[in-house]
Amino acid sequence: MFDIDDCAAWFASNASKKITDSFNERLLKEGVTRVQWIALFYLGKFGSISQLELGKKMNIKSSTVVRLMDRMEKDGYIVRKKTATDRRVSSIDLTKKGMELREKTLPIGEAFNRDLKKGISEKDLDIFKEVLSKMVKNV
Repeated sequence: MFDIDDCAAWFASNASKKITDSFNERLLKEGVTRVQWIALFYLGKFGSISQLELGKKMNIKSSTVVRLMDRMEKDGYIVRKKTATDRRVSSIDLTKKGMELREKTLPIGEAFNRDLKKGISEKDLDIFKEVLSKMVKNV
């Protein structure tokens, strides 16, 4: 008989929620959400990219990207510029304030990742990634 407590999806979902909530709590102390931090990370990594590209990298819907960028633009972290080739497309760039926040908060991500992996071997982490990848592929 089915038992939700033995369900891989339930276990993964609960673990994901606890991990993301914990990371978000750390970031909120610096005045940034986890989702904003992810956007800052990718904008710093790839430079000027479109909202569509950012949404794909962040794995979020375009409507969510628009709201996120509205908020980050209002807060002074990003600027949007219409591209010369297609005025419907906006490229996004970090402002100086956005770059400073990114640099200030990257160490929080690094420390969180270290804490999360504490006591887990590289071999176990590789197996974990492989199993999760297979599960995602299965669905």
